[in-house]
Amino acid sequence: MSDKILFLDIDGVLNSKIYYKYLYKPEEGHSRFDPYCVVLIKRLIEEFSLQIVITSTWRNGIVDRLMRELEESNLTQYLHQDWHTPILRPVNRGKEIQLWLDCHPETEDYIIIDDNENLLEYQLNKFVKTDNYAGMAQLQYHQARNLLSPESEYVVAPLILNEDR
Repeated sequence: MSDKILFLDIDGVLNSKIYYKYLYKPEEGHSRFDPYCVVLIKRLIEEFSLQIVITSTWRNGIVDRLMRELEESNLTQYLHQDWHTPILRPVNRGKEIQLWLDCHPETEDYIIIDDNENLLEYQLNKFVKTDNYAGMAQLQYHQARNLLSPESEYVVAPLILNEDR
């Protein structure tokens, strides 16, 4: 079986300053993950049959919180069995991704979604950069689609969940 992997950061991708600053209400039980960002990530995962591998620093410090947030956002079902990249000191996300890929030769294709460009040069053609202010947005969703299926021509209606965005 060939795997298609989404190397996924958390801060600046699944959560955003917009959501955290203006909409997040922990006293009401809201997730720290921006629901709009989560919907776009899920749409991408389902369309391209991707499995998530976490690259975020959340994987080595607050794993319980990470798993709770992934569960509340219905993302745990998409986690790869080897669900996170190795942890290197000093942090080098690109090397961590390459180490993971070296251990998983069955990986057919991958994409990296992150708000930080700490990658190896040859990984940049598989990279979609988000903005930590907005997180995963329509622009990045379409960039990711283009990377995963560059030969296809398509028109996608915008996804609007909140008119205030």
